[in-house]
Amino acid sequence: MKKLVFILFVSVFSLSSIHLNAQDLTQGKPSAKVNEQVDNELKYLTQELALTGKQQKLTTLKLTEFAMKEKQLIRSNMTIDEKQKQISALNINKINEMRDILSGPQHDKYVKLIKQKRKTNKADMLEN
Repeated sequence: MKKLVFILFVSVFSLSSIHLNAQDLTQGKPSAKVNEQVDNELKYLTQELALTGKQQKLTTLKLTEFAMKEKQLIRSNMTIDEKQKQISALNINKINEMRDILSGPQHDKYVKLIKQKRKTNKADMLEN
Protein backbone atom coordinates (compact mmCIF):
# COMPACT_ATOMS: atom_id res chain seq x y z
CA MET A 1 0.00 0.00 0.00
CA LYS A 2 2.83 2.38 0.87
CA LYS A 3 4.47 1.63 -2.48
CA LEU A 4 1.24 2.42 -4.31
CA VAL A 5 0.88 5.77 -2.51
CA PHE A 6 4.54 6.57 -3.20
CA ILE A 7 4.20 5.72 -6.91
CA LEU A 8 1.04 7.80 -7.14
CA PHE A 9 2.78 10.73 -5.46
CA VAL A 10 5.81 10.52 -7.78
CA SER A 11 3.53 10.31 -10.82
CA VAL A 12 1.54 13.39 -9.84
CA PHE A 13 4.73 15.30 -9.02
CA SER A 14 6.26 14.36 -12.37
CA LEU A 15 3.18 15.44 -14.29
CA SER A 16 3.06 18.80 -12.52
CA SER A 17 6.73 19.48 -13.24
CA ILE A 18 6.21 18.57 -16.91
CA HIS A 19 3.31 21.06 -17.03
CA LEU A 20 5.46 23.81 -15.52
CA ASN A 21 8.28 23.15 -17.96
CA ALA A 22 5.87 23.19 -20.90
CA GLN A 23 4.51 26.51 -19.67
CA ASP A 24 8.03 27.95 -19.58
CA LEU A 25 8.64 26.75 -23.12
CA THR A 26 5.45 28.29 -24.50
CA GLN A 27 6.00 31.62 -22.80
CA GLY A 28 9.74 31.72 -23.37
CA LYS A 29 12.01 34.32 -21.96
CA PRO A 30 11.01 37.96 -22.11
CA SER A 31 12.33 39.87 -25.10
CA ALA A 32 14.44 43.00 -24.77
CA LYS A 33 11.34 45.03 -25.65
CA VAL A 34 9.33 43.41 -22.84
CA ASN A 35 12.18 43.98 -20.38
CA GLU A 36 12.43 47.62 -21.44
CA GLN A 37 8.65 48.07 -21.08
CA VAL A 38 8.72 46.48 -17.61
CA ASP A 39 11.71 48.61 -16.55
CA ASN A 40 9.99 51.81 -17.66
CA GLU A 41 6.76 50.91 -15.90
CA LEU A 42 8.68 49.91 -12.76
CA LYS A 43 10.54 53.24 -12.68
CA TYR A 44 7.24 55.10 -13.04
CA LEU A 45 5.52 53.05 -10.33
CA THR A 46 8.51 53.33 -8.00
CA GLN A 47 8.41 57.10 -8.35
CA GLU A 48 4.62 57.42 -8.02
CA LEU A 49 4.05 54.80 -5.31
CA ALA A 50 7.36 54.95 -3.41
CA LEU A 51 7.93 51.20 -3.79
CA THR A 52 10.31 49.46 -1.40
CA GLY A 53 13.12 47.25 -2.69
CA LYS A 54 11.08 44.11 -2.04
CA GLN A 55 8.03 45.61 -3.75
CA GLN A 56 10.19 46.52 -6.75
CA LYS A 57 11.38 42.93 -7.13
CA LEU A 58 7.87 41.49 -6.79
CA THR A 59 6.43 44.12 -9.13
CA THR A 60 9.08 43.35 -11.75
CA LEU A 61 8.16 39.67 -11.65
CA LYS A 62 4.43 40.42 -11.82
CA LEU A 63 4.75 42.95 -14.66
CA THR A 64 6.96 40.56 -16.65
CA GLU A 65 4.52 37.69 -16.10
CA PHE A 66 1.58 39.72 -17.36
CA ALA A 67 3.51 41.23 -20.27
CA MET A 68 4.41 37.72 -21.41
CA LYS A 69 0.80 36.56 -21.08
CA GLU A 70 -0.40 39.57 -23.07
CA LYS A 71 2.21 38.89 -25.74
CA GLN A 72 1.02 35.29 -25.95
CA LEU A 73 -2.60 36.43 -26.32
CA ILE A 74 -1.71 38.88 -29.05
CA ARG A 75 0.06 36.13 -30.99
CA SER A 76 -2.86 33.72 -30.60
CA ASN A 77 -5.33 32.81 -33.33
CA MET A 78 -8.29 34.39 -31.52
CA THR A 79 -10.44 37.03 -33.15
CA ILE A 80 -9.65 40.65 -32.36
CA ASP A 81 -12.76 40.93 -30.18
CA GLU A 82 -11.80 37.84 -28.22
CA LYS A 83 -8.22 39.09 -27.81
CA GLN A 84 -9.53 42.41 -26.47
CA LYS A 85 -11.77 40.61 -23.97
CA GLN A 86 -8.95 38.34 -22.83
CA ILE A 87 -6.47 41.21 -22.50
CA SER A 88 -9.04 43.23 -20.56
CA ALA A 89 -9.58 40.29 -18.19
CA LEU A 90 -5.80 39.91 -17.90
CA ASN A 91 -5.44 43.58 -16.94
CA ILE A 92 -8.13 43.25 -14.28
CA ASN A 93 -6.35 40.19 -12.93
CA LYS A 94 -3.06 42.13 -12.84
CA ILE A 95 -4.68 44.94 -10.85
CA ASN A 96 -6.08 42.40 -8.39
CA GLU A 97 -2.77 40.57 -8.02
CA MET A 98 -0.92 43.83 -7.42
CA ARG A 99 -3.03 44.12 -4.27
CA ASP A 100 -0.83 41.36 -2.79
CA ILE A 101 2.30 43.45 -3.37
CA LEU A 102 1.15 46.97 -2.57
CA SER A 103 -0.17 48.50 0.64
CA GLY A 104 -3.79 49.67 0.69
CA PRO A 105 -3.04 53.34 -0.09
CA GLN A 106 -0.47 52.33 -2.74
CA HIS A 107 -2.99 50.05 -4.43
CA ASP A 108 -5.65 52.77 -4.42
CA LYS A 109 -3.20 55.16 -6.09
CA TYR A 110 -2.13 52.38 -8.52
CA VAL A 111 -5.75 51.94 -9.63
CA LYS A 112 -6.06 55.72 -10.15
CA LEU A 113 -2.86 55.72 -12.21
CA ILE A 114 -4.15 52.87 -14.38
CA LYS A 115 -7.44 54.69 -14.99
CA GLN A 116 -5.57 57.87 -15.83
CA LYS A 117 -3.31 55.98 -18.25
CA ARG A 118 -6.34 54.44 -20.00
CA LYS A 119 -7.94 57.88 -20.45
CA THR A 120 -4.71 59.22 -21.91
CA ASN A 121 -4.39 56.26 -24.27
CA LYS A 122 -8.00 56.65 -25.46
CA ALA A 123 -7.49 60.37 -26.05
CA ASP A 124 -4.32 59.66 -28.04
CA MET A 125 -6.12 57.07 -30.15
CA LEU A 126 -8.95 59.50 -30.93
CA GLU A 127 -6.51 62.19 -32.02
CA ASN A 128 -4.80 59.88 -34.49
